[in-house]
Amino acid sequence: MKRPTLAFASALAALPLAAAAADPWAAPFTIQIGAYDAQADTSIRLDSTSGRLGTAVSFEGDLGGEDRKTTPTFDMVWRFNPRHAMEISVISLRRDGDTVLHGTLNFGDRTFPVNSTIHSTFDSDIARIAYRWSFVHDDRAEMSLLLGAHWTRMKASVAATGTSASLSEEASVDYPLPTLGLRGSFRMGQNWRLTGFGQLLKLKINEYDGEVINFGAGIEWAFTPAMYAGLGYDYYKYNLSSTKDRARGEFNYEFDGPKLYFGWTF
Repeated sequence: MKRPTLAFASALAALPLAAAAADPWAAPFTIQIGAYDAQADTSIRLDSTSGRLGTAVSFEGDLGGEDRKTTPTFDMVWRFNPRHAMEISVISLRRDGDTVLHGTLNFGDRTFPVNSTIHSTFDSDIARIAYRWSFVHDDRAEMSLLLGAHWTRMKASVAATGTSASLSEEASVDYPLPTLGLRGSFRMGQNWRLTGFGQLLKLKINEYDGEVINFGAGIEWAFTPAMYAGLGYDYYKYNLSSTKDRARGEFNYEFDGPKLYFGWTF
């Protein structure tokens, strides 16, 4: 009876050591969800189809749009090799606003007169996919090259409210853009790490001419061998000129803020 009891006690004693030795960030699959408190700054100019220049307006300042909103985030990583992985992230930000115009607004093919009561929206959907090659990968640090693409859809609308006349206009752009970037992480003990990434590109593609800048950083704590929590900061910036029919003009859009997230590895 003593030998089985001794073996069982030895196994129990080894469990905390085995858990501590597990690497929470080396699993083949990671799913991460979070809440992102984004503060936005948006400038829009929508020209008419006849070539008339539209009025450049601030969505937040001139149209009464929301400048801060909390939105969910989703990320996934497939590490199919210690030095090679694919990563995906998705984020959507939808906002609206109401105001009374203090001047005439030319927006696309519509002219909204001064003192009009206006309801406006600005929505963005961003999907990012990237291949990750880690040229440095050891127990303490990882440095990776990112080669991927951003797909961004931006949609803006303006409508007069409270009048008998129906007056509204909207425009949307779908903006695919390849990106280059770097990602890095540094371990602080067994269960903590610092992580960060940055990617950018400026390119003219068909009807679009613009640039994207996206970077972020965070600190993460693995509270089990398969789960971690993180507190971070993300920044997105788009400068886009469009010659697309019914979306001619400029869209300058940036947002940033803190995020809280949780990850599961398996």
